[in-house]
Amino acid sequence: MSFMDILFKGGFLMIPICLCSIFALAIILERLVKYAKVKGNFGKLTDKLEPLIVGNKLGEAILLCEESKGAISRLYLIALQELQKNVHIKRSIEEEMTSSREVMDEELLVSIVPALERNLNGLDTLARGTPLLGLLGTVIGMIQVFFTLGLGGRVPDPSILAKGIGLALITTAAGLVVAIPSFFMHRYFEGRVDSLLNEAQKAKVWLISQLAKRRLLAMDDDDED
Repeated sequence: MSFMDILFKGGFLMIPICLCSIFALAIILERLVKYAKVKGNFGKLTDKLEPLIVGNKLGEAILLCEESKGAISRLYLIALQELQKNVHIKRSIEEEMTSSREVMDEELLVSIVPALERNLNGLDTLARGTPLLGLLGTVIGMIQVFFTLGLGGRVPDPSILAKGIGLALITTAAGLVVAIPSFFMHRYFEGRVDSLLNEAQKAKVWLISQLAKRRLLAMDDDDED
């Protein structure tokens, strides 16, 4: 039996199930590309940034973050730009650290987290809803089979009965074929989001510690002068 036979003989609900499969595949491919872009290289970036931040070379640090890829570099960029904007304002270490933390928290909440979670609800809906469409198609098909056999008034041919039931079950199988990979990919993407957010939290702590080190070194230099 060809795909077109399955599509047309499986019932009208095969059409929305096929559409669900296209949407699910599109979301999966889009998310895979997105997470590959936002990951970046956290360790390599921090190694290059540390001497620039501690050495108070904020312009070079900002340029490095602009040239780097990933959510972490974006987080650093926002904090360093805010720091450079207020570099001439005399603030305590605590005020500077609090300001940087607030800027990074806002960037995470407003920009990074929504971007990481985009379309995941849609994929979850497809994973949960497609089997229901398949089940509905099977139930409707079984009702049609038994209703047709009941009108005949004679003992049904087992081969005809088996063929009708088989066609009715096609929609359930199709729904599961779409739902199972969608479900596992959704769980995988949730794990990727959690992992990236954990990296972001570590990045915040690291940057705050480097900013504190920068200020302490600057104070030591002032004392020596």
